[in-house]
Amino acid sequence: MPQSKEEKKRLFEDLRLYGSLGIEMAAAVLIGTFMGYWADKWLGTQPWILIIGFIFGAAAGFRNLFRFIAREDHDKGKGK
Repeated sequence: MPQSKEEKKRLFEDLRLYGSLGIEMAAAVLIGTFMGYWADKWLGTQPWILIIGFIFGAAAGFRNLFRFIAREDHDKGKGK
């Protein structure tokens, strides 16, 4: 457990950062899936566009994850 105020502050900053990353990933998948479901209903092509929407949503979520990792590596390289 962190003891100092600085350690506690850093812990909460990390929790906020990683929590928002999880929410972004979930939101990307849900939005892609919802849009695929809606398009399937509209076009009558169940379940194909839903599956494609899920795949694109998951890809967008992982893209956000990889961008986050690259940004963290870049920031740590600068000594931030």
